[in-house]
Amino acid sequence: MTTFEEFEQSLRHVLVHFRDPTYDPPDFLWSILGHQPQHGIEAVQHAITQAIASLKPAIASTSAGLRSQRFYELLTYRYIQDLTQEETAERLGISPRHVRREQQQAIHALATRFWEKRPGKTSLTAEVEPDQGPEQEATAWRTQVREELAALQQNAPGSVVEVATALQGVMKIEEGLALQHGVSLRLESIEPGLTVSMHASALRQVLITAIEKLEQSIFAGHITFAVKRSGDRVQIRMTGTPAATNHPPNSELIQEILAVHGGAIEAYFEEDRVGFQIELPSVDKMTVLVIDDNADLVHFYRRYTTGTRYQIEHLAEGQNALDVIKDTRPNIIILDVMLPDIDGWELLTNLREQPATNMIPIIVCSVIRRAELALSLGASLYLAKPVRRREFVQALDQVLNPALATD
Repeated sequence: MTTFEEFEQSLRHVLVHFRDPTYDPPDFLWSILGHQPQHGIEAVQHAITQAIASLKPAIASTSAGLRSQRFYELLTYRYIQDLTQEETAERLGISPRHVRREQQQAIHALATRFWEKRPGKTSLTAEVEPDQGPEQEATAWRTQVREELAALQQNAPGSVVEVATALQGVMKIEEGLALQHGVSLRLESIEPGLTVSMHASALRQVLITAIEKLEQSIFAGHITFAVKRSGDRVQIRMTGTPAATNHPPNSELIQEILAVHGGAIEAYFEEDRVGFQIELPSVDKMTVLVIDDNADLVHFYRRYTTGTRYQIEHLAEGQNALDVIKDTRPNIIILDVMLPDIDGWELLTNLREQPATNMIPIIVCSVIRRAELALSLGASLYLAKPVRRREFVQALDQVLNPALATD
């Protein structure tokens, strides 16, 4: 009898030969895919194409939906569009190493879909996984949560979110459900412009979960929200009144998400109130001055930094760089060395000699591959064009924090 592992390995082999009209799959694979050898290899290709298309979720807003969407896009690029791993990585804005890792998971998901629909099937879970006790299930769940969060960070490195925007959006989403429980949502106070280093989707899940936990812990009443800065942290205080319990609420999901992002949560019970106080590291907006005459490239840089703390300013020529730097006061400078009005190496030297600019991190980004020269003249980092999104954002992070490890 064919096992799932044997089928999955065979499917991987078929995908390697997906464009080969002479490839002959093993007999058991034909039957699992719902075809016979006389149907021809085109039938196998069609079945796989349809299965890949079926991975695309109708709505990709949940964690499971986002994961399925990633698998759909990756398999489409790799096997339907026949792109290389490097080309796929560029399309997805991730590293080739991450593509290889996600490709293994995507093929496993594709194999599972076929296996669960095969004639006379038995449950895949029952066949390949032993019964799990509560402790094993909890461990598996935590592992899954961490994988989802890691995937978010891999796909959108450097993401930040404005707390006010996220909170107001969540309150609108939860308003109808809260009213069904006789609960009103009230925004007590919020400091505008507070931003935290976290993917917007992750923060929304924290807030949604916290609201629903508080709804379960109070009688018909209200939940209030207050957001403020405390040093280098952003505090989100959520209070439900009147309490229907004599102990604070709890959420392992919130704890797992916040742990990944350097945050913390404290649940409390006070007289007739229950609530959460959530803390997350705050981040400030950073200005990045790009000195480059290629406006199209600067457009990509702006796209790369959308949803991050970085704000791109552009200067097409280098002659007036010092005046522009005094006006914009950038936190980072991206410098091309092939400028229309001044040699980039000369400009780099001048910037390092001026007291007003000698402490600003400068990243030389050029098709001229002279990393050693760039560093010897005082550049903080060198990037070779073309540069991908993840590499670009990681470079910005690294020059602000030289101790930051890169992948």
